Amino acid sequence: MKEKLFLLIVVLISSTPLLTNASTLIKSTTDSSGKITVAVFEQISSVRQQHYTNYAVNVPNDFVAIGGGAEGSHLPEGNLITASYPNAQLSAWLVSSKDHSKADPVKLKAYAIGLKIKGVSRKELLRYISVNVATSSYGAHPDITAGVPSGHLLIGGGIKVNWSGYGNLATASFPANSFGWRVKSKDHSVSSYATAQAYAIGIRNYIPGVGSLAAHINSAGSSYAQHPASSANVQSGFALTGCGAEVHWSGYGNLLWKLKPFTQISQHGCEASSKDHSRASPATITTYASGIKVL
Repeated sequence: MKEKLFLLIVVLISSTPLLTNASTLIKSTTDSSGKITVAVFEQISSVRQQHYTNYAVNVPNDFVAIGGGAEGSHLPEGNLITASYPNAQLSAWLVSSKDHSKADPVKLKAYAIGLKIKGVSRKELLRYISVNVATSSYGAHPDITAGVPSGHLLIGGGIKVNWSGYGNLATASFPANSFGWRVKSKDHSVSSYATAQAYAIGIRNYIPGVGSLAAHINSAGSSYAQHPASSANVQSGFALTGCGAEVHWSGYGNLLWKLKPFTQISQHGCEASSKDHSRASPATITTYASGIKVL
């Protein structure tokens, strides 16, 4: 009897799904063809922390993670983005953030954009998606662009700042053109060299049984401010796949603290915000929303 009870407990434990890092579905939408579905998932940390490293937002097993974002804080001091990129299996989006010079622990909000295509399994879809990574030289202001292979459409990208010591912080992660994703970061107030990695995420421009695909990028700028913000909607008929932003800073500098997808009843796109830190240094910011559809 004891042996049977033990076996029953083992079976129950092994068949119970793990709830660690369970994400929440925010909204699911399709492109104009109805063949492409994207969904935005949110994960909020349960405790306040000053630094986050590779905080994961998982997507369901039938989705591929192709985009995402993070929201730290701009007040009272600021908790700033240092990474927003896919994991190797494209099963989760990873985000990192840190406060800088002044403590500001936050409950980090992190987001993942999941993709699936009607009639295409996740395993098959992975064969049509590319992730190219490029690493910058070691310096105070890393700047690097990664591109997608020939025959692929750029649908999004990510950034990872490999910082140590005092820290180096994201200022840009955006589509430089229709085939390249560019990232930038900077040290702030104290010299702190780092490298940055750019992730360019692409998809084949033709998928058998589905058809030819098209990609589109919309952008919108902000006013000149100490804490600039802007948002961009994805083009009508396209499904949101990636979010980007570039802070046009000068002088002391202005840093990304929010880069995330947003969903409303009739709109979906991306929003981004940045801030000066410790010293006044106004700037502007451009936000990008990438999308795809089946023609």
